[in-house]
Amino acid sequence: MKQLFLFFLILFTCELFARQIEETTFSYWDKPDAKIFYSIPDSINANTKIIFIMHGASRRAKKYLNDWLPMANNRNVVLIAPEFSEEFYPEYIYLMMSTQKGKLLKNESLYLTDSLGLLFDYFKAKLKLSTTSFRLYGHSGGSQFVHRYLLLSDETRVEKAAMANAGFYTFADDRISYPFGIKNLNISNERLEWFLRLKGGIFLGDADNDPKHHSLPLMRKARKQGKHRFERGKNFFNNLIKLGVEKNLPFRWRYQSVPDIAHDNAGMSLAASEFLLEDL
Repeated sequence: MKQLFLFFLILFTCELFARQIEETTFSYWDKPDAKIFYSIPDSINANTKIIFIMHGASRRAKKYLNDWLPMANNRNVVLIAPEFSEEFYPEYIYLMMSTQKGKLLKNESLYLTDSLGLLFDYFKAKLKLSTTSFRLYGHSGGSQFVHRYLLLSDETRVEKAAMANAGFYTFADDRISYPFGIKNLNISNERLEWFLRLKGGIFLGDADNDPKHHSLPLMRKARKQGKHRFERGKNFFNNLIKLGVEKNLPFRWRYQSVPDIAHDNAGMSLAASEFLLEDL
């Protein structure tokens, strides 16, 4: 009886202090409204940070956020997961700047290069936060979004970023057209150097190595990056090292192979959270 009582006491305590997921609609920009899921710690102070969690092509932002709750339960961090709908943001993975095949889109008002900065400003004001920077995580299509956002936006308030199991990458190569390279995008040397100096992490499940995976991009230029996600991620990271050496910059990116994890956000979130939450 005593053990049963303790079990229910622990269960009640976990429920009592478990993080909750809240939902709002963001409309404070010149783009279609976006649904936002978020979770806040029990108390907020001068050290509270923000981490954006970017969903993949499934667009299950709430599920992605839920995967992070166990790791963040006792951490001083606000988790925010925007959901970019298929209806209004069909090419969000490419920041609404192009299609998957590389056709450039003309409606610059829909470009998502300013999206996270605006969301950061909104939540900082809403929650009365003191932080001046934020962190990013993305898996699969979310990983594609994150590294393109870091490369192509003007945002400099990103403190750390973790990218997991992207289908393919935008290489900092001005001989290859977007979204596979940066040809004709006029990225400044200053931005490229900021990108290379960032505390970034490439996280790859070593079992995400199926060249016939149902959601693996198979365009010719994507296949040139590698046979599968694991190989493409390694090649992208090695290219970053090469660029850092060429520019004689301090290289702060890290690479981590996650054992026995395939294309799974929950497993990759656990690994990436150690990096993004290590000092919180």
